[in-house]
Amino acid sequence: MKKHLAVLAATAVLGVTSAFAANPFSDVTPQDWAYQAVAQLASQGVVNGYPDGTFKGQNNITRYEMAQMVAKAMTRQGQVDAEQNAIINRLANEFSAELNNLGVRVSTLENKVGNFAFTGDARLRYQGSHTEENLYVNDEDTTSPKRSKFDYRARVQFEATVNDNTKAVVRLAAGDKEFGAAGNPETTVDQVYVQHNFGKYATATVGRQDLVIGSGLTYDGTFEGAQATVGKDALNATVAYGHMLDGDLDEAVLGEGNTPEVTTYQVNAKLGKYVDTKAYYVNYHGHLSENYFGAAVDTKFGPHNKVWVGGEYARFESRGEAGEGWTAGVGYGTYDIAKPGTWGVKAQYFRLGEESVATAPTWNLPEISTYDFRGWLGTVDYAVAKNVGLTLNAQLRGKNLDGYELPDYYRAELNYKF
Repeated sequence: MKKHLAVLAATAVLGVTSAFAANPFSDVTPQDWAYQAVAQLASQGVVNGYPDGTFKGQNNITRYEMAQMVAKAMTRQGQVDAEQNAIINRLANEFSAELNNLGVRVSTLENKVGNFAFTGDARLRYQGSHTEENLYVNDEDTTSPKRSKFDYRARVQFEATVNDNTKAVVRLAAGDKEFGAAGNPETTVDQVYVQHNFGKYATATVGRQDLVIGSGLTYDGTFEGAQATVGKDALNATVAYGHMLDGDLDEAVLGEGNTPEVTTYQVNAKLGKYVDTKAYYVNYHGHLSENYFGAAVDTKFGPHNKVWVGGEYARFESRGEAGEGWTAGVGYGTYDIAKPGTWGVKAQYFRLGEESVATAPTWNLPEISTYDFRGWLGTVDYAVAKNVGLTLNAQLRGKNLDGYELPDYYRAELNYKF
């Protein structure tokens, strides 16, 4: 293919419309039939000439030169429509080898077909304790304790772009399945929701989705309902109404099979570049008739911002009773599962009351440690390879609030993202 034909195709794909762009090439004149297309793409930085200031449009374009154009086109995918995006994705697949040589990632594009994409993750996990008090064959059967177990999980997420402002997401999950246990992994649809953007500063999400309250001390789990967020990254507010599906549900009050109906309010603010703060209020409806509030802070500082300090506090009131919980920790490192060799370590202290606000925390504490608990959790993360991460957890020196010692708990997992 001649270079002139290639740039005409690129202008169609990218929808470039700078009609009065200047031409930087000495061998492309205003009388040339491809003058306008060459000038437009040159002004956008999509095409470059040779060191002597020529374009050499009469020559056949090489695969390497075409890959350079595709790489520039990939940076503009957020500015074109779905049909043009599909063309760019197909070009990225065709020239993936050349793009990899240029250092351009195409792994995410290879999982796209038109306006449809999929991602996923898998996990291999070991859990252990020096007694049989922490672990069970499964979450339902608490009559068969054991000191250790291996299990696995896999999830695949499908995302479809409905239009420029709307997307639909469905995620399938298989697991957690213990190695050697009878039967097949239980497969569920653990996420299905629609998300719509109202301009630049408002988003609404409806369906089965994730909900994180604060930094995750009280709840980080599945939620069925609606969330609305207004604001920018530096300052935004979220309101959510629906049902919490994970955690320690009070079936004695709600009735078997029922889930808490809640309204949550949260404000997130950045105090400077490296300090994130959150404040929240959660109201339970119906028979529970309780509420809780809390705040969290996370900050990074030191050389290359490798030092992390964070904490969270929450307190609730219910039917004349009150309870609270808090955590504080320090860490070091820059772990990123996409960057091999990166790592991070953390040490956190937890104190959760007998009447606890923690039902489904973010952190890898054993189930018995979500109330009437004080103790330490240590975490080490290491990126073994690109998109492969190793996480080690140890919950040590745990005690009930009255001083009764609890067994230590260990967890190791390999996480894969694709």
